[in-house]
Amino acid sequence: MKHQTIRDVLLGAGLLLSLTASAQKFDSELHLSSEKDVYWYRIVNALPGMEEFAVTDFSEEDELCPAQLFKTEESDQKSQWKLTARADGKIVITNRATGQELDGTSVNMGNYNATLIMPEGTSFGFTITSLGDNAFKIESVEDDDVNRCLAVVDMDALPISYPEENLSTSVIGWKFLPVEIDSQTGIGTAQSTKSVIRVTNKRISVSGAKWQLFNAQGVEMPRTTRLATGVYMVKIGEKTVKIFVN
Repeated sequence: MKHQTIRDVLLGAGLLLSLTASAQKFDSELHLSSEKDVYWYRIVNALPGMEEFAVTDFSEEDELCPAQLFKTEESDQKSQWKLTARADGKIVITNRATGQELDGTSVNMGNYNATLIMPEGTSFGFTITSLGDNAFKIESVEDDDVNRCLAVVDMDALPISYPEENLSTSVIGWKFLPVEIDSQTGIGTAQSTKSVIRVTNKRISVSGAKWQLFNAQGVEMPRTTRLATGVYMVKIGEKTVKIFVN
């Protein structure tokens, strides 16, 4: 598939910025994946006009390279990521197509620190905290004890500075757009079936199971409805999954 790139845009890490980690709890709208339920997201920058450009792994197997933003189709698995928790509570961000991870440490590239894509099992891990307005800060304390945030960096521009205001729509703000959920739904006591939940063009669909759609107030809705931005509930058997439609 052909990808259109933003010129020289990397995921940077504010070279001169020593930040204090937020004490805010992990936002409940983001879901960590487990063996039974895998949530796939497109990760896009919260700056206005950046919604179509997603963090994408264009590397070959076991190739070390910086992460970049690409204008890709929603179905492109190279632009889909899952979040899992390590034993120490750090969040690992893994690519669906390659199985490689965003590294929690960065590499110096001139005036910038660029985030690398690393082989599976090697990521330092991140802390993800809410900035409000469905935007999040992704940060890590690196091996030099400096806490750095993932940020959009233009290699042709001046080094970024930490934004003092409007954090939810700044270079360090990221949005996680749900694309698909792989869910193991229990039936009775001995069987389970795999169902897949997708969000496409503001419509929710579920394959592999009977399901119901409800709005945030608990009112059942037609399953073919084109939805407004907001939170919805998908009920599959006895299990209910919260879905955010952007």
